[in-house]
Amino acid sequence: MHNPLAIGHLQYTEEGSVEFVKDTNGYLRIYEWPDKPAVIGSDVAEGLEIGDDHASVVLGLELNNTLAVYNTNKPDPDQFAIFNKMLGLYYNNAFIGVERNNVGFSVVSDLVKIYPERLIYFHTRLDEKTKKKTKKFGWITDQRTRHLILSYLKQEIREGSTDLRDKQLIRQCMRFVNVDGKPQASAGEKDDLVIARAIAGEMRRFKLAKGTIPAFAPTMEGKVY
Repeated sequence: MHNPLAIGHLQYTEEGSVEFVKDTNGYLRIYEWPDKPAVIGSDVAEGLEIGDDHASVVLGLELNNTLAVYNTNKPDPDQFAIFNKMLGLYYNNAFIGVERNNVGFSVVSDLVKIYPERLIYFHTRLDEKTKKKTKKFGWITDQRTRHLILSYLKQEIREGSTDLRDKQLIRQCMRFVNVDGKPQASAGEKDDLVIARAIAGEMRRFKLAKGTIPAFAPTMEGKVY
């Protein structure tokens, strides 16, 4: 468990770039500045229960460690899409996977309009009638994929091949249980950060499988204002 280097929020500069601003009331916790390739996993609050959070976890592409964590129930879905764009830009055009279940569909739809498509996770679906393939942006969490990504996360934690770092993320992982065969948060607890981190891990595996670690030159200096 680590203390964040800084807590704050992101904002646009007059030149149109994204900068980090220290703010003790902010919802973004920085553990490493943006100086390496990264991926982002995001879980969208469904709004079914009071206190559901939007959550995003930035994960290092090479070392598999947590770079930044964000969670709050404040922004509307369209604002969460804007935040993911800003977070992706700040972390040097990070590759983003947003869960598209339920209201997540609107977040993904908005993100596609404002962030490069090549930097957003998608899968292809074959239409049986037309035999045409179509892009479906966003990560679908169903019974199969939920077990898959959580099993990978559990393995990484067990093997010590990742550093979770964030206190809230670690707390949620420690309170994640199996209820009637379904992995989920224990009663009264949240799991948004667990799911966001698990999706980020899948985005990392997706990029590594494609051999897409880029020749890297940081676009940000991690300046704090």
